[in-house]
Amino acid sequence: MIIRLLRDTRVRAGLALGAVLAIGVTGTYASWTDSVPVSGTTITTGTLDLKVNGADSLPSYTALNISGMVPGNSTASVVTVKNAGTIPLTYYATATAGGTLGPALAVKVTGDSATSGSGTAVTCAGQALSGSGSSFTGGLVGSSAAPRSLAVGATETLCVQATLPATADNSLQGQSTSVTITFNASQVVS
Repeated sequence: MIIRLLRDTRVRAGLALGAVLAIGVTGTYASWTDSVPVSGTTITTGTLDLKVNGADSLPSYTALNISGMVPGNSTASVVTVKNAGTIPLTYYATATAGGTLGPALAVKVTGDSATSGSGTAVTCAGQALSGSGSSFTGGLVGSSAAPRSLAVGATETLCVQATLPATADNSLQGQSTSVTITFNASQVVS
């Protein structure tokens, strides 16, 4: 008898329609959605900007110039180092001076904001800064391993003095040297 019912066209059509409706009903469920945009974020990089005497380069710095120097004479000048950037930095300075006179000069770097004396006896009156060099051959202020720190907008005054020692060798007569001081800055790594 079951076989007979399955042969009935109406029964077969009803079963087929039920199967189609069952498949269609499972695919029509709706779900609600929502989204929230988050905008307005701005990311800006900082700037590293070291200035010496307010400039990026001092190609004709003559404040240390002296002529007719004899043993015991000295010259000195003040430079201001500034962090003009937007991030904290560390810096150090190196120096070079050629010929036989350069290495013979005794150098002192202090934190003085002015020089003392006049003529061929200009000096930096204060004590030498910790970690400063004593010649124009290599490290002058700080070092790459132990740099000096400057906060944003901060300045540091350095007084640089060069002296021809009283014991200078006779062979230094008539000699001259060109001094170059290079300031190197890096960002503070945290």
